[in-house]
Amino acid sequence: MSTPTRSRLPVSVPNAVLVTVVVAGAVALGVLGRWFEAWLLAAVSVAAVGSALHARRPGSRDITRVNAIEYRDERDRSIARAGFSVVGAVALVLSVVEFVVIAVVVAARDWPPAVQLVPIGQLLLLCVVWAAANSYAARRS
Repeated sequence: MSTPTRSRLPVSVPNAVLVTVVVAGAVALGVLGRWFEAWLLAAVSVAAVGSALHARRPGSRDITRVNAIEYRDERDRSIARAGFSVVGAVALVLSVVEFVVIAVVVAARDWPPAVQLVPIGQLLLLCVVWAAANSYAARRS
C-alpha cells in the first residue's frame, strides 16, 4: 500500500512552495554577497517550517493550523477561505493605494514612468485572480 504524497511531506504543499522560494532568495542573496539579507531569509524559512511543524502536531488548535496553512479538515479550509477573502479585499485596496502613491511620487521625483509598471502589474494580476476565483466559486455553488 502506497502512502499519499501529502502525508510524506513534512509541511503542506503551499508551505513547501513558500519555503522553497524564500530559500532560493536566500541563496541568490548569498551569491550576491548580501549576507545580512541572506541570513534573514534563511531565518524566515526556518521559522516558517517550525511554525508549520508546530501546527501539524495532533493536539494543535484549529486557528494554529489555519494561520500556519496546515489545514487538517474541511472546517480548517472554511475558516481559511473566510480569512483569505478579507486578505484579498485588503490586498486590492492596498494595491490601488500603492499605485496612486507611486503615480504621484513618479511625477514629483522625476522618476521614469516605467516605475509604475510594478504596482499596476500587481493590481491587474490581483484583479485577474479575483475574477477567476469568483468565477470558480460561482460555478461550484
